[in-house]
Amino acid sequence: MNNKNDQLFCNVRERKIKLANPTLNENVIKEWFHHQRERTSIYYKKEILNLPPFWTNDEILKKYKFVNTKRTWDRETKWLLKNVIDNNHVTYENKLLNSFLFRVINKSSTLEQINAPFDFSSMSIDYINTIIREKTHSISLINPDYVFFSAAYILGGPKVNFGRYLEAKEGRTETDMILRMIKFVFYNQEKIVKGVKSATNQLEVFNHLKSFPGIGKFLAYQIFIDFTYIVNFPFTEMNFVVAGPGCERGINWIFSNKDGMNSEECLFWFTINQHRIAENYKEKWNMDEIFHFLPKEERTYTLMDMENSGACEIDKRCRTKFSNKRPKQKYHYPENNNLRLF
Repeated sequence: MNNKNDQLFCNVRERKIKLANPTLNENVIKEWFHHQRERTSIYYKKEILNLPPFWTNDEILKKYKFVNTKRTWDRETKWLLKNVIDNNHVTYENKLLNSFLFRVINKSSTLEQINAPFDFSSMSIDYINTIIREKTHSISLINPDYVFFSAAYILGGPKVNFGRYLEAKEGRTETDMILRMIKFVFYNQEKIVKGVKSATNQLEVFNHLKSFPGIGKFLAYQIFIDFTYIVNFPFTEMNFVVAGPGCERGINWIFSNKDGMNSEECLFWFTINQHRIAENYKEKWNMDEIFHFLPKEERTYTLMDMENSGACEIDKRCRTKFSNKRPKQKYHYPENNNLRLF
């Protein structure tokens, strides 16, 4: 697999990972393998075969929503890939800027209605203040209940901090939250691009993104991952990871004893040792079977898969199964299908 210019084992202790002998929670491990296999099967039945529900007999997966095994299968990321990343009419620089903008809004329907992606190099502040403001105002008039941002990420940091930045820059308060996001990228376009282009490894890109007010660890990592989908971007998702809050909780479920590894090192260790772990616990983990609908070269479970679905989602599953707590998002099936959950 092409690692481009990746620094291997970026920001983790390679020797520690290779020599570690952690203790795993057997009950959780069995849930982990079952969840990954079944969630992948659900995607295949639902999105590839277009079968009607139910797509599983697993009562937790049947009732509650969990992210896809692979991040690129998520609806919003698919929009980003189609309209920005793989769009030959968008320059490399604008792919970086529109990816940044996309993830601080994280709602494709909003971006479509304001005619994104944008050519920031030819855009003017007058265009933002007039044309785009008219578009957001029109959206609110047509649908007063429309929510401009996705609920998937907590985006209070950018909303507040970008607002403060604009107050200092323009001498007034920008009340339109979408314009806050666009203006911030517009004013900082050279800084964003320059920092990415000058980075010599994955951590430097991440730290550059995190240096912007309101962009915390979680969001900086998500933007970094979006960048890795761009062909000309020099790094991949394969050798750098940052554990978000949900991921941290998942790691604590999986590992009874981490043998001195930090969270990122635990993610590396599990990804590297996934097949040995499956063998030890007598779990089916054949990549050609699980990801049979993907091209041969994509039939692999990566470090990003482990962060995105492996750890974060096992936290949700274990809290549901073992702690009697429930995920927030439920499936809402069509009533005319006469389906019953239980």
